[in-house]
Amino acid sequence: MAKVVRVVINSHFSTIKLDMLRKGEPVPFDMYVKRYNDFVIIIEAGTVLDEVLYEKLSQHLQIYISKNDSKKLQEYTVDLNDENPQKGQVSRSQEKLSESTDLEKQLASVYSSASDLMESIFESGNEKLPLDAISNCVYKIVNTFESGENVLPLVLKIFPNEYSTHDHSIDVAYLAAIIGKMIKLNNQELFNLIFAALLHDVGKLRIDDTILEKTSFLEDDEFESVKLHSELGYEILKLNGIDNQTVLKGVRYHHERLDGSGYPEGLKGKMIPRSARIIAICDVFDALTTNRTYRTHFTSFEALLLMKREMHTQLDETFVDMLIQLHR
Repeated sequence: MAKVVRVVINSHFSTIKLDMLRKGEPVPFDMYVKRYNDFVIIIEAGTVLDEVLYEKLSQHLQIYISKNDSKKLQEYTVDLNDENPQKGQVSRSQEKLSESTDLEKQLASVYSSASDLMESIFESGNEKLPLDAISNCVYKIVNTFESGENVLPLVLKIFPNEYSTHDHSIDVAYLAAIIGKMIKLNNQELFNLIFAALLHDVGKLRIDDTILEKTSFLEDDEFESVKLHSELGYEILKLNGIDNQTVLKGVRYHHERLDGSGYPEGLKGKMIPRSARIIAICDVFDALTTNRTYRTHFTSFEALLLMKREMHTQLDETFVDMLIQLHR
């Protein structure tokens, strides 16, 4: 069964690399993830490892097996090596793996430089934005996503589990780029969408750090202060001479919801600009899949399921379904 079945305490475990597993075949041992101080079975022995389960495993930083199953692992990997092609013969699947590895490295490199840039912006508190550096960063993201390949599994491996405003900004930009490519935006349209996504939380420069860094639930007045960030971000962008409406509206309205329950204006349905509807989905998805002080992160599959089932009146299902399609 592909579900958590029991908790094991005070046993001995060792990590296992995901690339040691074979898709489409049963695994001969139980596999675990660590939850607080316990080890919880996530895949039972005998379960056939299909694409969905493989992706589920990839959402966890570490996968464990019991040390009592070390012999089973050794036999399993010996069988795997026996099935490998002879030296000098490189299969198409190996070539694709190499290509994916190169793309993953490129995605990670661009992410790292973008993280440094966004961290410097948020830590400085300076509302005079380095627009040339930001534009250069966005161009790099556009170029990195040029291949048209499904990069969602790759970017999910790159995204950190721990929340920070600057990394969250890049996560949202990457996710927006994925959706932008799926709806076949041209490069200029894609640039504008990613630019807005990268700066969607820039209004938090004007929010008190003690509120943003609070580890407990916000009081009502504190939450109202945080809700101002979308309007404040819009103001900051205009003060920096930005007049592109895709960018401005994407930042200003990314907390609007289809049923009118969002802010700042309570817009409904298609009255919410497309850029804002896309950024809203990316924002929610990344928030759900990141550790917060009051809960651990959802897996990407769990987050998409929650968004599909419980937020369908608030989020544009067309774009949610696109992420679900890529996740399969």
